[in-house]
Amino acid sequence: MNDTEKDNKSDEDSESLEEEEVDPRIQGELEKLNQSTDNINRWETELEDSRQKFRAILVEATVKLDEQVKKIGKAVEDSKPYWEARRAARQAQVEAQKATQEYQRAIEILRAAKETIALAEERLLEEDSRQFDSAWQEMLNHATQRVMEAEQSRTRSEIEHRETAAKYNTAISHMRQLEKKLKRTINKSRPYFELKAKYYLQLEQLKRRVDERQARLTQAKAEYRTALRNLETISDEIHARRRLSAMGPRGRGVGAEDDRTVTDDIANFKMESDGISMMSMNFEDSCTGSPSEDDPETRSICSMSSTSAPLDLPCPYTSSSSSSSSYPLLSSSCPYPSSSSSSSSPLSLSVCPDLLQLPGSGSLEGFEQVSPVLGPRSECSGASSPDCEQERGERKKTLNYENCME
Repeated sequence: MNDTEKDNKSDEDSESLEEEEVDPRIQGELEKLNQSTDNINRWETELEDSRQKFRAILVEATVKLDEQVKKIGKAVEDSKPYWEARRAARQAQVEAQKATQEYQRAIEILRAAKETIALAEERLLEEDSRQFDSAWQEMLNHATQRVMEAEQSRTRSEIEHRETAAKYNTAISHMRQLEKKLKRTINKSRPYFELKAKYYLQLEQLKRRVDERQARLTQAKAEYRTALRNLETISDEIHARRRLSAMGPRGRGVGAEDDRTVTDDIANFKMESDGISMMSMNFEDSCTGSPSEDDPETRSICSMSSTSAPLDLPCPYTSSSSSSSSYPLLSSSCPYPSSSSSSSSPLSLSVCPDLLQLPGSGSLEGFEQVSPVLGPRSECSGASSPDCEQERGERKKTLNYENCME
């Protein structure tokens, strides 16, 4: 039975998961993840190929250059200063060309800024009224600022151009001196250095390609990590939402009561209190009117104050004349002795309300269930008083007499 319930529960869970709509973000992140995976695999393959080619060219260059060194001999070492000076002169030439381009660009910017200033000044001078125009004044200020910046840039570019040109001239003169000095060894070692330059260019190209593939591979891995992190975030959100839906809304805690039940109980308690209060008032009116002021026992029994909570006495029986004749302490209208029974008992009570009735028809089976009406707390509380002791003694005698009669 338990296995069947578990199977049914698992089937319901699977059906609920299938019925749940798939988050559209998952599809997009999965596509990014797959694309990043493909890019990673491709760039890793190309990177490995480029590295293998670089290593192969490097090994080939090393082998062939060693062969040329063995073939040429000492001329390679003798002509090396010339080839180094030649390479330095070429590098100085490249730097001088860059400085020349920067200098020319600074000159163009300066000329354009000066033209703007001239146009603004001409516009201001053409007006006969010579009114102040804030827009033209602002444009003139900006043009003046651009002219100053262009002049600073031109000055800086000019200084750099002069330095690079001087360096290039120095490198060229040094190279020519070595060329005149080592002309024979240079011609003899030329095949070696030309082959070395060729392999150097190939290795530089392969190195740039390796760096490019490495950068793209790093970018693809970063995209893969981002997509995976987004999928984990979406998964956490879905699991949290499922846990909340499985738990349901939060119920009341242990011992909490329903508001409706509490309201009904308060309303019923108020209605019962109103009814008991009315009964207590009627009982007080009847008790204060009939008994004599000199009888303390009557005052202790029938005095119901508003401070003591009135009791709703059950009256499941009807009264009869036989009860009054058989039991002198009971009357047809009140569960307590009336004034007519004062001759047979020292207790004297007034006429009680019609709402309070005790069992009749010659039987007192429910008499013990009836709670006696107590007096005020000040007169008859838990403490012993002469009136209360006398009242309890008389009541005990009455009960013993009734038991003997039965």
